[in-house]
Amino acid sequence: MPASLITTPAELLEQIVVIAARQHPQGPPHILRSLRLTCRMSNNALSPESNSYLYLMLFKDKFSPWRNFPGGQLTVDNIEHELRKRCRALQRIRRGDIADPNILESLSTIYIMMLEDDGRNWDQLLWAQLPIFMTRFLRERLMVGAETNNGWPAENEVNVLAVSIFWLMSCSESIRDETDELRREFVQLLSPYSLAGFRYPCFTGLEYDFCPSENSPKPSAHGIYSPTHPTSTTIFYFGRSVRFNLPPLAPYAILVHFSRLETRPLMIPPHLPETRAEAVADGISGPTKEDIVYFNTRCKTHFPGTVYGNRFDTLLKSRRHDPDWTRSIRDPLYRSPSSLPGQYIPGTISGRWQGSFIAPYYNVYKDMLSSPSAPSPFPTFGRFPLYVTFRELYCYSPSIPLPLGSGEGAFENAFLPIGCRWHETEAGIEFTGENASFKAYYSPPRQEHLEIGFVEGTASESKPSAHGAFDVIITGVTEDRYAAAWGGYRYVGRIRPSDGLIVLLREPLDPQMTELGRALFRGYIISSRNFVGRWRCVSSGVHPPEWESIFSLCKDVSRE
Repeated sequence: MPASLITTPAELLEQIVVIAARQHPQGPPHILRSLRLTCRMSNNALSPESNSYLYLMLFKDKFSPWRNFPGGQLTVDNIEHELRKRCRALQRIRRGDIADPNILESLSTIYIMMLEDDGRNWDQLLWAQLPIFMTRFLRERLMVGAETNNGWPAENEVNVLAVSIFWLMSCSESIRDETDELRREFVQLLSPYSLAGFRYPCFTGLEYDFCPSENSPKPSAHGIYSPTHPTSTTIFYFGRSVRFNLPPLAPYAILVHFSRLETRPLMIPPHLPETRAEAVADGISGPTKEDIVYFNTRCKTHFPGTVYGNRFDTLLKSRRHDPDWTRSIRDPLYRSPSSLPGQYIPGTISGRWQGSFIAPYYNVYKDMLSSPSAPSPFPTFGRFPLYVTFRELYCYSPSIPLPLGSGEGAFENAFLPIGCRWHETEAGIEFTGENASFKAYYSPPRQEHLEIGFVEGTASESKPSAHGAFDVIITGVTEDRYAAAWGGYRYVGRIRPSDGLIVLLREPLDPQMTELGRALFRGYIISSRNFVGRWRCVSSGVHPPEWESIFSLCKDVSRE
């Protein structure tokens, strides 16, 4: 009898689909749809109900492994649903329709694929021509609606995801291939999101709540402060309805902003001394030529997918996104194995960090704050070097953590109790309350605590002592070589457990330099690579600050 599809065994049909799909690893498995349309028998033989193994193999061949669901709850229906959803998103992106009515579903799918990527997801996104699509989106759609919003771009769900994806797909090669004109255009498009903190928040929830509550936001000329942003929506993830918390747009806009500005090095004034030794000999303070050369050469924003030689390169690429992923996906069945608390990997911030901040002119910023309309063109400002060496210190059981302050004063004090004093040594840091009302001791992280982010398994399998950490304190200082050039400061603050927000109080090292003032730094570590956020002078409480700066820091991996 001649061979035909009707008489072909299901196992052979399965192998035909798998082998044919592997011949074209990028893009949806079109052979599957073609064979299922040939006749009723092949459709039944290749259906998810009849051939669960086929859909598992196709998913594993096409995409990076999914997140680890405890107990193996995923069924073939879950996998088949996710396979179809991702293929639909890839096809929509490849068609290039930036006005597609289903673009929110597509971008939320792409964003999660980026956070879960260990190589294969990115191959599929390249097939879909994602870089071309996102570039067109930013240039042609990001500002849609601004004409009816006093010139300010919208912070809706689609724009939030678009800017986040645009940063996650960035690398040094893609930025190098951009023309100077295109880089300037991206900076201009994203400057409102980056610099207008009174309109676009840099944080999930209200920044001044250490424990999120129903506190009423404060009114301002631009709405409320802290300004709100699109918070969450419902998506289907492997066929299950889950809450999807949108990331704040501003940190990703700030990263795009800095990465483009860094292609233009700081100018070196000809009158500066050549070296620090020469400056000391001549009694000159401030930066030298070698300080600026070092900054231009070494202080570059780090990209999510690039290997830099630090300890986080031992993690799978997707694991470096664990805090970002757990901030977004609120799946009650999932707990990240590498984060404690859930949005922070122990040991992330310890070490030397370097980068820069952008300081808007005071009068320009004040004009923006007082006017309902966005400036056009948006003003540009210069960068200033920023260096700090951080330590992490933990309160372990049975010690009692610092009490939680409340009100504006506690936030301005980096969530530390008002009036408390502290003494830091190599062994740890001890806090004493006003009038000796309490004592709290924090020590460096235990080795098994640091290993949580670098071993496979679920949180329940981690060593018990690692879970005795109740609270995280961050301290920092400007090292002498950088303080001599750019000024010296000390830092102290806390990590908010609900979302990993880092809030730091900065003070000058020299008590005679009180004119430098106290400043409050707030931000997140994105993709375990960059500490990014905003800082302002301590003076305005939870009301819109009269002036605010943005910063981006990355680890100095050469000195780890």
